[in-house]
Amino acid sequence: MPIQGIMKLQTSTDEETKMSLLLAIHCAPILLGIKAANIMTVTGREFFRIGDLLRDTGISYCFLKTKGDKGILYLYREQEIMKYLHSEDIQSFLKGYGYETENFQEMLERLSKRIHIYSNGEEEFPHEIGVFLEYPLIDVKGFVDNDGKNFIYSGYWKVYADVNNTLRKFREYDLVREHAIQAVVSGKKIREIAV
Repeated sequence: MPIQGIMKLQTSTDEETKMSLLLAIHCAPILLGIKAANIMTVTGREFFRIGDLLRDTGISYCFLKTKGDKGILYLYREQEIMKYLHSEDIQSFLKGYGYETENFQEMLERLSKRIHIYSNGEEEFPHEIGVFLEYPLIDVKGFVDNDGKNFIYSGYWKVYADVNNTLRKFREYDLVREHAIQAVVSGKKIREIAV
């Protein structure tokens, strides 16, 4: 769907459709079960509205506070993201950022604290969030090591290796985003879209 059509929908429809459309645009891969986690920036009010939309979908969520009323809405499928985060390489990487536990809720608390400290200007952004989004570790490390520069490709994240497989994944994400947007436009609820 062309961006003009999406913008028109966002300004002319009811609140539930607007929130559903935001979820479809920003989080389709997790809604359709091909990704373990996604984020989007929301206000506190939007957080509660989106929470209602996600009820009974199997998708968990938390609000990672930044400044004022805004924050990062972290959506995740707990079993899938825990499986990814508990790999030996990821655990070793996260220990370098002070994540001394394998308990997922404690890891989220640490990430939330680091984001809040960053939003207060006390530290740099916690780029380890990439692994919480199931980005390939090699790309997260590449981003950190290169200060976000020298990437091979930029899409859903900056790619530093294995560009062919990552491009296939990006195309799949694009397709499910289009599918989710069309489903919302046709009147489906998020509970009907989420698998």
